Amino acid sequence: MLGGNKIDLADTIEMKAWDDYIRQQLSGLRFAPVVFLSAREGRNVIATCELLRDLHRQAGTTIPTSALNEVLQEAKIKLSPKSRGKYPKLYYGTQVQAHPITIVIFVNDPKLFRGQYERYLSNVLREKFGIDEVPIQIVFKPRIRKDDERPAGAPSRPI
Repeated sequence: MLGGNKIDLADTIEMKAWDDYIRQQLSGLRFAPVVFLSAREGRNVIATCELLRDLHRQAGTTIPTSALNEVLQEAKIKLSPKSRGKYPKLYYGTQVQAHPITIVIFVNDPKLFRGQYERYLSNVLREKFGIDEVPIQIVFKPRIRKDDERPAGAPSRPI
């Protein structure tokens, strides 16, 4: 949540301009609600506290692994990450933490999923799970299969 104090010194038109300015300058936080309050006069203080409780509830959301993977696969079908040469593969994901919501997604090459695609997935997850006003941390990890952990020079299958 982004908050602005001293609204007792501004009029409604200025607050609208400030809201537009904040959203433009902090475009990476478009999901975060913006509130304006006056601590001196007590304006919007109760509403801000209620919003904080709701944000805390959203940040504590736990997403079942099966539901998360279903949404990830739908998102991948709708929009695949772009790459040159190497084909991006998204295997599965799991939530490892709440407060903040942290999701680990196993892929073939994490570099292929960062940036724009990471923002896309965050937005899809916010929308699908009703967590549209809190940050989501996504960690892309390479999938390592058990047979890939063998020492160099070892046979590919046990003899």
